[in-house]
Formats: sequence, C-alpha cells, structure tokens
Amino acid sequence: MTETADGVADQALRNDLEDVYGRYEELRSGVDELQRSLATMQVSAASPDGAVHATVNADGDLVGLRLDETACREWNVDTLARVIVETVQNASAGKHRQVEHLVTNHRPSDDEAA
Repeated sequence: MTETADGVADQALRNDLEDVYGRYEELRSGVDELQRSLATMQVSAASPDGAVHATVNADGDLVGLRLDETACREWNVDTLARVIVETVQNASAGKHRQVEHLVTNHRPSDDEAA
C-alpha cells in the first residue's frame, strides 16, 4: 500500500513540476516578446499645427525629425527650437505610455503568478 501511495505522490509531484515548468515557459516567452517589442518600438508625435514631426525609440532617443517648410520659413529660430523640443517631449511621453502598456500586458495575472 505504501508503494501505491508513493506512486500517487510521485505522479502528483511530476504533475506539479510540469505545471510550474509550463508557467515558466509562458513567462519566458512573454519576456522574449516584450524585449522584441521594445527593440523595435518607435513612437511619433506632431506639433499641434503639424509642422514638426518627431520620432523616438524605446530608449527615448530621437530617431526621426521632419520639419514642414513653412515652419522653417515663417518661424524664428527660437520658436522653431521650442516647438521641436515640445514635440520630442510629447513623443517621449507617448513612448512612456506605450512601454507601460506593454509591460502591463506582459505581466502575469495574480492567478498565473500563484
């Protein structure tokens, strides 16, 4: 009878181990997906009038900047500089929101973590 109880306990332990390993694989896969998403993330923003477009990557580095010709002709350099800085800041804020959204979506629920 002890051998039967040991066999049942061994099988239960194997099942628990398989469940834990399965959850680990899901978490690892989620982390890999999150890393891929962050590596390719680019977030853009435009000034209110659309004259300035800025794009930042997941690190917040400016990777793209497009200026409308009218902005270059009609604005003085101080105004243009201010609008560029504000637009880059808006793109960076959007990047923060996207990163937070990605991390939240890849975080295991309380049930999965238990």
